Amino acid sequence: MKAHDRDALRRAMSIARQEIGRPEQLDAKLKDEPWAEVAAFAAHVCQIRSLHLRPWEKPPTSTDVDDAGPPGELLRRTFAAGLSKYEPDPIAALDRRSMP
Repeated sequence: MKAHDRDALRRAMSIARQEIGRPEQLDAKLKDEPWAEVAAFAAHVCQIRSLHLRPWEKPPTSTDVDDAGPPGELLRRTFAAGLSKYEPDPIAALDRRSMP
């Protein structure tokens, strides 16, 4: 796992823990699942919220660069900017990268 992925996953865990009921859910998952898997779940949750996705829409955590349409395009832009697919808020991260 790359350093920028670990950093994004740590931030996702921290952000997800701020939601009501989420700390208990994450702690329960950590009893049976590796930290990286639980953190990827947290990133997934954060992206759904930050991108205001509908239930049928896929966040970057569930997308491949070959996917057509907005999900694949967002992931390609994220990678091109040197960011992780686990960024809790990929649009904000892209905006920060494009600022002078």
